[in-house]
Amino acid sequence: MVEEMPPKGTFLATCIDVEEQHQVERKKYESTETEIVDLIIFYFGFRTKEGALRIVRSKPMKISGHEKSALVKFITTWLGEKPPAGFDTAELHGKGAQLTVTHDQALNGKTYANISAISPIMEGL
Repeated sequence: MVEEMPPKGTFLATCIDVEEQHQVERKKYESTETEIVDLIIFYFGFRTKEGALRIVRSKPMKISGHEKSALVKFITTWLGEKPPAGFDTAELHGKGAQLTVTHDQALNGKTYANISAISPIMEGL
């Protein structure tokens, strides 16, 4: 089954899965060296204007509680506040969000859907 690419735009979405990947080898940021890290990916489901269901995923983020980490920044922007110490990301399963989806082209020419912005759902929606 080929999954259709999510359209560009801003949508009300729900976190439908939180995937952790352990002991992943990847290149260090702005380096040719590699490192072994644990990663997390969030999957969101939403409906298009036409009512079709679509899924978009976050970029893989290193599991880190450091205040400057991509994960803490992503969750803080999503929830509108910094997650408390000991926060369990599994609690985000089923949580709503307002997402902006963009299309970015990779060096190989393939186009990917990315979450360029995330925020809490506005009151009244």
